[in-house]
Amino acid sequence: MSDHVPASRVVLTGVRSVTHLVYAASWLRHHVAQVQGVVQVVVLDVGSGFGHARVGESQVRAYLPEHPRLAVETVVREEHWRAPGEVELTLLSIGLPGTRAWTRLVLAGRGRRPKVVVVDEGIGSFGNLRSRRDAYRRQGGGAVRTLVRAGVVSAGGALLTDVHWSLYEPGSAGWVVREDVAAEFRRRLSGTSPSTTRAVYLTQPWPDIGVMSQESYLDHLVAVRAQCAAAGIDLVLRPHPSEDLERYAGFEVVPGGAPAELAREVVGSRVVIGSNSTALLNLAAVHGTPALRVTAPELKPLEDALTSRQRTLLDTFLPPGVPVGAISAGLQKMLPEG
Repeated sequence: MSDHVPASRVVLTGVRSVTHLVYAASWLRHHVAQVQGVVQVVVLDVGSGFGHARVGESQVRAYLPEHPRLAVETVVREEHWRAPGEVELTLLSIGLPGTRAWTRLVLAGRGRRPKVVVVDEGIGSFGNLRSRRDAYRRQGGGAVRTLVRAGVVSAGGALLTDVHWSLYEPGSAGWVVREDVAAEFRRRLSGTSPSTTRAVYLTQPWPDIGVMSQESYLDHLVAVRAQCAAAGIDLVLRPHPSEDLERYAGFEVVPGGAPAELAREVVGSRVVIGSNSTALLNLAAVHGTPALRVTAPELKPLEDALTSRQRTLLDTFLPPGVPVGAISAGLQKMLPEG
């Protein structure tokens, strides 16, 4: 199929997680239905990711839609940057427009601009210049470099984006879930049958990015487990895909390569517990999984850095956060029959 000139060529950039593939897949499914002819998808930077989470070719092919008119290319060739005039050209970006890919497409096309579609990267998609700067700082960048990087990214997003394809949209009465994006998450559920008697805690790589020391984080989890036990509920951990599981020796862990919001054993759990995160938000909003939001003193800088859009989005679908010492009471209130 790839030897023929497609009706549409989509260059996909910015994929760093399986969740990113699901966001992209929802738009691609929509796009194929709108196009007469073959849609060729060229995926850049296969193998990228964070920590232990890398998105390889097998995951790209597993999570992008299967369709007789959709051809996925993971080996990028020079010809992919040049599209004949009759071929519809789209840059599909995660989070914000990929400025390097956009520039290369424009140069190869002698000034022809691709249509730019931006899908979510997660809660970060609802941030601003300040929140992006803070995120880059947590990733280890210097003050000047991160300010410049955040500014360039924000400017590119404002100037280049033609279409925002988002899971969450502002409505007349607040944030609402876009069902055709949510359907992609439900379609991609995998894993074992859930245990409806346990609480699942969504861990985060806080020690890896300097938010908490490993000792403090493990103490935090021990306290959470004790609070769950006081409420008569067993606790299991669902590590972030980027984390090393050895960190959680001594805890019961629900392992798995899929993100939490794509795992049946998490989606169908009695309650999911965690701090502010895309996964906790998606579990509550997309799947209706009961959720308990937990705060900690070390997380206050992150909570203070939330933008008003991020804060209202989280507050729409999640209950107010509680300190660890109030988890037992919170669970008993949420789950009166437990």
